[in-house]
Amino acid sequence: MIRSALRLLVCLIWLLSNCEGAVPGPARVAAGGGSMRHPISITEASMFVTKTTARTRLQMFAEDLVLFQGLEPDAADRISAADLRRGLEDHKAFLLEKFVIRDARGERLTGRITDLKPFEIPENGIPSTDMMKHSAVYEIEHSFESPPEFLTIQQDIADENFIIPSEMSLHVHQSGTALNFAERLLPGASTTVRFDWEAPLSEDASDSEWELWFEKQREKTLGITSYSSVYSFVYLEPTEVRHELLIPLATLGTMIQLRHQDPSFVEVSEQEAIRQDVEKWLGGQNPVLINGRAVAPKFSRIDFYSLDLSDFATQAEPRRVSMASGRVGVIMTYQPEDGIVRDALLTWNQFYSSMTKIPAVVIAGPERVERFEFSRFNKPAENTLTWACPQELLPQVVRPVAVQLPEPPRLHVPILGAGFLIVAALTAWLLRVRTYRWPVSALCAGIGLLLVFVPVAGVEIADPWRKPELSGESASEVARTLHRGMYRALDFGSEDRVFDVLSTTVDGPLLEQLYVQLMDSLRVREQGGAAARIRSVDYELTELQPRSSAGDEAAWPGFSCRVRWLVAGTVEHWGHVHERQNLFDGRLTVEPRDGAWKITRMDILGQEQKSARTTLRKF
Repeated sequence: MIRSALRLLVCLIWLLSNCEGAVPGPARVAAGGGSMRHPISITEASMFVTKTTARTRLQMFAEDLVLFQGLEPDAADRISAADLRRGLEDHKAFLLEKFVIRDARGERLTGRITDLKPFEIPENGIPSTDMMKHSAVYEIEHSFESPPEFLTIQQDIADENFIIPSEMSLHVHQSGTALNFAERLLPGASTTVRFDWEAPLSEDASDSEWELWFEKQREKTLGITSYSSVYSFVYLEPTEVRHELLIPLATLGTMIQLRHQDPSFVEVSEQEAIRQDVEKWLGGQNPVLINGRAVAPKFSRIDFYSLDLSDFATQAEPRRVSMASGRVGVIMTYQPEDGIVRDALLTWNQFYSSMTKIPAVVIAGPERVERFEFSRFNKPAENTLTWACPQELLPQVVRPVAVQLPEPPRLHVPILGAGFLIVAALTAWLLRVRTYRWPVSALCAGIGLLLVFVPVAGVEIADPWRKPELSGESASEVARTLHRGMYRALDFGSEDRVFDVLSTTVDGPLLEQLYVQLMDSLRVREQGGAAARIRSVDYELTELQPRSSAGDEAAWPGFSCRVRWLVAGTVEHWGHVHERQNLFDGRLTVEPRDGAWKITRMDILGQEQKSARTTLRKF
């Protein structure tokens, strides 16, 4: 249990393990709501055109109902069955409004929903984290009075608050011909397709034939004639600068030579060579200055993605990727030698005919989100992104907590009173034969006893039977300060700095254990390409524990505290943020080491996840 707790303690670093899964097919994500998942919004539209109709099949995930129909999870974080059914029906009007076909004159054709294949809806609803595991298919039909020579297709499935424009992967097939057209449409964009109807056509296809055709569209990728969407995310953090790029393989192939045998695919065995070529291409270009010094990129991640965009949530599994629809995800990390980014300049100066500009989303710290565009048409200075880290975001120095014990308990020694008692005893002995010896002795003894209990004419000495102890309030403050400093180690990027900060507050076997756990988590973070941060640590209880005779009790002047704390952390990648809150209950053992207090033992007694949600960055 301690190992599991420590893994959670060092960060909520690997929150990605809680990321949702996804089914194959199109993926979409958008801003707003607590169930957002993936940063790229793609809808797959398969259109079959005859002389009289255009039948389009649109596949969507259940999560779209949250994004566009306003469905909200209940207290158990589930979307109710009733809301899901209502959302599926309401979504029909939404699609008819957002998916538009126009004729040669630019007139909008009237569409109608001809079929809906819903996902299975359990009676108790679906957890919000599982919405990407369920998909529904809508069929829309547009009719023509005569065979069209041109059709213009538009889509506007988006929201103005989306930080990333949604895309539609449009596949058009003309009945009875070899025409296969593919295009990617941004919101508000359109594409025009020309049709040749001289070839004989078969318009009496059965439902099973329709089903077979649509099924094949999901299994293969058509050629794409225009594919130039490049996305850029720039993370400006106090310990590193990270540049995340999503580049279509087809676009990348126009900029560097991609070594692969099959013109249409890149095999898994060929991907490592392409990774090396990408590193050579980007490694010496687009300079980055941190604190006035040039910093070379560390390529944390170069992955190959198919249209299954759930890959963006975690490290992509190796797979064969289509040149027509694949993407390469590149994460370049820049870290200064001292591990602190005070200021940074990031320049992009590589442009091509297929990539004349790169729209970027700049995420600086926890709150600031801005647009920035690198463009061949900018002046050189306009292609340099500059940033100065605000003082309050810089990693705070974690200082040792000096051992300061209170003054030892004092013992009052009544010298005068003790003297009178001695005199009384001597008097009684010397006058043992006299008749008045008892009155005299009693008088001396009375005066002596009075002076013993009255604090006059005495001296103060250290109590040899009692040791100085911290008060409950002081011990609690020491424990909280050390414990909070332990989390602050996550603010420092380099391994040496992390160890130094940990050693300021932790000692003994626990130091090595925490350090190893933290480094393992940081390596996982690098593999996943996520920016992990502890946002807050709040304490619900810090209580000094009474000393006992237990063998694991801290030796004086050490002490133990019962602590209950709430950790809020985030993991961010590709423009979306996973937020988690975990409540821990534990016991900390604190002991002095070289004049400073250190945590030497930590026992986790319980843990509970209080909240979990995923959001997308907004401007």
